[in-house]
Amino acid sequence: MTTSDQHAKKRATMAKNLHEQTGRRVEDWVDIVRQSDAGSFKEIVDWLKSNHQLGHFQARLVAEAARDEPSG
Repeated sequence: MTTSDQHAKKRATMAKNLHEQTGRRVEDWVDIVRQSDAGSFKEIVDWLKSNHQLGHFQARLVAEAARDEPSG
């Protein structure tokens, strides 16, 4: 298994755990982020952690997805 494959598997596991723990998929969290005033990657991570009690790596996963998806 390549490093890229391992990273993808880890991200998929994190996304599954996020859904199980919060009842929301990564895409749902991205929609929530889009409705916030958080702009930069760090602002999104901090906002998710402080306002929604996501763990650091969960918040980073969502912030990465929000950054990668086109808005609107």
